[in-house]
Amino acid sequence: MKKKLLAAFAALVFMAIGASGARADIVWTVDGTFTDGTTVTGTFSINTYGYLDNNFSLTTQAKGDFGAFNYTASDSYYSNGTFYVDAQPGYQQDLHLAFLYALTNPVPNNPIVGGNPGPSYECINSYSCYVPSGGEVRYIDSGFASSVPEPSTWAMMILGFLSVGFAAYRRKSRLMLRLA
Repeated sequence: MKKKLLAAFAALVFMAIGASGARADIVWTVDGTFTDGTTVTGTFSINTYGYLDNNFSLTTQAKGDFGAFNYTASDSYYSNGTFYVDAQPGYQQDLHLAFLYALTNPVPNNPIVGGNPGPSYECINSYSCYVPSGGEVRYIDSGFASSVPEPSTWAMMILGFLSVGFAAYRRKSRLMLRLA
């Protein structure tokens, strides 16, 4: 009877979890290098609907005409497609990062598509980089973004590990009782 009750409870828990159907936000950590040797680092999140949310902070290093800049949600117009993010604090500066894999699917290392003239760049002193003449552009040479699991994902993993451990413990204790 105890076994059936425990199995029914476990089934109920898993059905409740599965019934929610909600996807967790995907938090991406960026680490990229420009062709001039400087870096872009930081994080951004793609929400459950596939759009960037307010967790957006990417920082670039200074070199030459480029000053160090922290692109944040509060001071930037930011947008995303399935494969890119774009941050634009006004019409004088722009950071555009394109990725090999869709940002709606978490992967350990999602390469930033770079090269000169690549789809990933930072530009200054031009009208949103649409008019590159008169403005400076630096391109991403290499880099990637890694997805970080949401706390709910960690909770589910830990619950799974505890369940497997408990099952192994129960099996061992039953075996000991039979041997005694």
